[in-house]
Amino acid sequence: MLINYLYTLASLAVFFWLLLILLPKWSLTKWISSKLVFPFYLATLYTIGIISVVLDSGFGFVQNFNSADGVIHLLSNPQFALLCWIHILCFDQVIGHYIYQDNMKNRYLPLFIQSILLFITLMLGPLGFLIYGFVKGLRKWKRTDESNDRSRDFDRV
Repeated sequence: MLINYLYTLASLAVFFWLLLILLPKWSLTKWISSKLVFPFYLATLYTIGIISVVLDSGFGFVQNFNSADGVIHLLSNPQFALLCWIHILCFDQVIGHYIYQDNMKNRYLPLFIQSILLFITLMLGPLGFLIYGFVKGLRKWKRTDESNDRSRDFDRV
């Protein structure tokens, strides 16, 4: 079964999560992240899988997205469920890359907190993204506020 093989290959992406979480400053981690190697890797696996599904059963599965029952029925198919899992892994990787690259550039969070947040993103993707967005917004607001205070102090001199 092709999808089972793709699932096994997709599991290799956990190694990149380990690099992001445990070795964020390592040059190999930075290089792999800058090239988006693992999101493209997972996207390629997903693409192979979706082509396989379409060739096997056509585009009929698309109509199941119109209702909750249709989606549940779709996910009850083991092949499609595994394909959806690869889809989730891919997008969690994209979010993890965004958090890693943005925070390494702008340092909204200390590296230890970044690592915790990346683990949350690995396990609960959208929640990690939401937390990062909230913290980033607060940090940017605080930096802007501090910058405005400094410029007002400079204007008084």
